[in-house]
Amino acid sequence: MLLRTRIILFVFATLAVVAGLLIGVGVVRDGEANQRARDLELDRLGVAWRLAVTEAAIRIDQDLIRLTTDPALLRAVAAGQRGALAERMSVHAGGSNPIADVNLFGMDGALLYATDPAFDAPPLLTKPLLEPVLAGRGRVRGVRLLDGGQQSARTRLVAAAPVYGTTLEGGGRVIGAAVAAVDLSRALDILRDNTGGRVFAVGRDGTLLDGGGDPLWPLVKPLVVLDGRGLLTLDAAGRRYALASLPVADLAGGRAATVLVATDVTATLAEQRLWSIAHGAAVLLLLLGALALLYGYLLRNFAVLDEAVRALQAISQGRAMGYVELPTGNDEIGRIGGAVTVFRGVMRELERTAGQRDRRLRRQQRFIRRQMETLAVTLEEDARQSLLDELRQIEADAQDAASPQSKGVGDELGLLALGFSRLATRVSTQQVQLTQMVRDLRDALADKRRLISLQQELEIARTMQLSILPQAFPESSALDIAARMIPAKEVGGDFYDVFPVGEDRLGLVIADVSGKGIPAAFFMLIARTMLRAVAESGVGPGETLRRVNTLLAAENEQMMFVTVFYAELDTRSGALCFANGGHNPPLRVTAAGAVSVLERSAGIALAVMPDMPFAERRIALAPGDRVILFTDGVTEAFDANGAMYGDDRLAAAVGGPEDAPARASLDGLLADVARFADGAPQSDDITVLVLRWCGAMGAAAG
Repeated sequence: MLLRTRIILFVFATLAVVAGLLIGVGVVRDGEANQRARDLELDRLGVAWRLAVTEAAIRIDQDLIRLTTDPALLRAVAAGQRGALAERMSVHAGGSNPIADVNLFGMDGALLYATDPAFDAPPLLTKPLLEPVLAGRGRVRGVRLLDGGQQSARTRLVAAAPVYGTTLEGGGRVIGAAVAAVDLSRALDILRDNTGGRVFAVGRDGTLLDGGGDPLWPLVKPLVVLDGRGLLTLDAAGRRYALASLPVADLAGGRAATVLVATDVTATLAEQRLWSIAHGAAVLLLLLGALALLYGYLLRNFAVLDEAVRALQAISQGRAMGYVELPTGNDEIGRIGGAVTVFRGVMRELERTAGQRDRRLRRQQRFIRRQMETLAVTLEEDARQSLLDELRQIEADAQDAASPQSKGVGDELGLLALGFSRLATRVSTQQVQLTQMVRDLRDALADKRRLISLQQELEIARTMQLSILPQAFPESSALDIAARMIPAKEVGGDFYDVFPVGEDRLGLVIADVSGKGIPAAFFMLIARTMLRAVAESGVGPGETLRRVNTLLAAENEQMMFVTVFYAELDTRSGALCFANGGHNPPLRVTAAGAVSVLERSAGIALAVMPDMPFAERRIALAPGDRVILFTDGVTEAFDANGAMYGDDRLAAAVGGPEDAPARASLDGLLADVARFADGAPQSDDITVLVLRWCGAMGAAAG
């Protein structure tokens, strides 16, 4: 077998082993990547399900707010009057927005009222589950598996809220609990909208709860896994779906149901197959290209060696005078011809030095072979073309008899070894760069996942903050109230509040915390809670702001402050008593459209200095008067050119005769601010509260 044939077979076997290792490593890596992708998909869908449950529960909370702010219902709960509760709940059930399924509980956990008329109707929540609500420690939300009664479905989405007594029943003390439930399909519909997948739900015993009308259900049904979460694939109508199983926990413990989400992954799997085929083809092309390059190189260089061997054989056979023509450019042939005449004299010397030459050649050949094995990697197109050009240049230098670097076979091998060493260095450098790029990409993906998670948490915080602010206001023919807060960031530092202070007084609050974002939102919650708690004691606006200021300034390590305007309206006479803690003074608009600024009262922002006095002022509202409470986010709104909205535009927007409801006035003002900004970024939170006093006219109309 020829030497070049053995070299080609050896290199082919080596490259085949390397290619097999590369493919094996790729298969293992793809398997690990697929497992991580499945875990991430399950985590994503789990978060989407929890968000859907939270959003559906927040909608239930809006219904509970209507119940827990009904004074007649609160008195019936405090007295435990089941008949009065049933009568009052019939009013809510017959309204424009009835509540479907409600339980009312007393302070002792006894069921006082249930929408379900069945005699043995089970409560929506048991007493142990109600304990945190009755203790005033928060709300309860989640999924419940109900048995018996006349429930339209056994698996329900439940939300519970504490019922606080009015001033006559104990002020802000918890006197009971209100529980509302809706069908689980509400959360499932939200999950469909958020994920874009095909959603199904089955009960704990495998009974279908939702999604039976989907034509995909007959294929999903045999794959349902009731225990634990998992991710399977299925084929339907030429499409591939990833079927995720998400267990739904019961508030009482255990599993209430299982949610199944089918996502179309046909395009993703097809792309993965194309990448696998491309990877295999690239490895194969690399192997064939390396073999072709090696074969061409050996064929070209061994041709010269063959001619030299034949010339030496002719000399050894006594044909020293014969003429042997070797390829052009190999001037060693001329030297061999001249050395024939002295061949006998130098034979022994050649035999002695032949061993040294052979050992040196073998070392160089082994070095070249190792460098060639190092090059058995995939290169980019530009690097591959540069490699071929450098090889051609090395071969040209080795064959150029006039080159000072070309002095013999040994020098040719040394030149090739030096060239291959440079090529190996280039390939190694490229590999290090690719490894660093992969590491940077992995870090970027991790940062992106953390950013998405943070954005989701901020969106939840925004929804919760907006749900805390009053959305429904006391219904009275004597007054009309509307309010809205638009945060500049995900969460804001502005807030407003409307709450009863005794039987004939109504507290009105608007405030602006220094700064924006999460710190301002936390400080807002603290200030709002303290102000409501102090105001309900009935000490008046000035004393209320003094006490709250002292409490906030006591432990204000972050040096934050809040400007507050607090007023108390006498709902019988229309007298408005107010105090101002460094806030923008509200505007008063008469029925004729005249605009004036309420008189400023002495007072600084809260939490700056403790034990500061706050003066009170009092005005009498006439029928048709409007009072506009606002934060500086309105007057300090900017357009794209940097111009500010200002007090004059505000007065012009709210001025003029108007007999529209408070909601229309509020919407008109906010729309005017939006038109002025014309798409410019919002620089501060915008909060507006509009009070319209109807007075005797409203009472007569009632």
